[in-house]
Amino acid sequence: MKYRPFFLFLIALNFLPLQAQNQGKKYFFYHPEISYGSERLLSPALTFINGAYDVLRNGGHENNGETINIFKLDYRQGFRNIWENVSKPAYHISRYGWNRFLRQEIFPASLKPNQAQWVPNYGHHIIGSGMLWVRMSEWYDFHGYPNPRLLSLMTTTAYQIMNEALENNHSRLTNVDPIADLLIFNPLGFVLFSFDAVKEFFSRTVRMYDWSLQPVFNPFNQYLENAGLQFTFKYTLNPSWDIFFYYGIYGIGGLSYTFKGNQHFSFGAGTVVNRLEENIEHQARFITPSTDGALGFFYDKNNSLLTSILLTGPRLLNARINIYPGLIEFAGFNPGFYLGFGQWDGLTAGVTLLGFPIGLGAETAKGWKK
Repeated sequence: MKYRPFFLFLIALNFLPLQAQNQGKKYFFYHPEISYGSERLLSPALTFINGAYDVLRNGGHENNGETINIFKLDYRQGFRNIWENVSKPAYHISRYGWNRFLRQEIFPASLKPNQAQWVPNYGHHIIGSGMLWVRMSEWYDFHGYPNPRLLSLMTTTAYQIMNEALENNHSRLTNVDPIADLLIFNPLGFVLFSFDAVKEFFSRTVRMYDWSLQPVFNPFNQYLENAGLQFTFKYTLNPSWDIFFYYGIYGIGGLSYTFKGNQHFSFGAGTVVNRLEENIEHQARFITPSTDGALGFFYDKNNSLLTSILLTGPRLLNARINIYPGLIEFAGFNPGFYLGFGQWDGLTAGVTLLGFPIGLGAETAKGWKK
């Protein structure tokens, strides 16, 4: 309950008076001319929520009967442990093992799930965070804020620190993951995406889009559902077809078909990280992923996502459907919808409205959540 003012502050951020002051200016990753779908949802509050609470959607807090009630998470100890590790990096890396740290966290030495912590470091923390830093800078610039790059740096760093704290939760052990993420890979992402050539490559050649989710809050059990960062990459083969890759906790590759000039239907197969497993060795904690198969179907207009359907299995049979604002109009409103059902999700439904970073949801009871 003591954290509720913080969440109310986040929501209030979305209602600060904004006035577009740079209309017509060309940006790399922000497209203010698009008034529907995933592009329309961008805001500092939503970016923070999706980035900070991404870890809750893959079972990272259920291994020991912990909770995903956002008012009962151990924020204080999470931040304490992060500070303990990042303020003494050499000491904690020595406890973990320098050779092991370099092989598993820094260099792409293995693709084994228990040795490939470097994969999200490169994908999420260099490319994903770097792109979001530019995208949020462009959002701040378009709305006339001073020092947009600094404000974006604060926004993206804040969600990264919160995500690390929630992943850590109440552990008091050595944890080299925030050392790699916060001290090495996130700064590399900011530096890399400072160069126009990199921004050109990821906006013109291998085109990158922010297809993040629509968080919904259930006031009855205080769970936050459907929060998470997702990115999409497209590379054009010919006027009708693109190679397509959907990346976050999902890794889905396939093809994207263009019709009516600016609309696309994308489909593919891959994997999903449906659980994070905690491992403890020699007073050091590290996380390994548990994966399952995944299928994805997507509809977008001008590369702004309007519908996604994600199916997982065979270990855990589930479906998650997101319909973004702009596809369905009701009484002058353009709401978004979320529906999740199956062995993992039970039955969850939520609705989001433009201008609110969090929607409202309801669900049936689930045995795996506390």
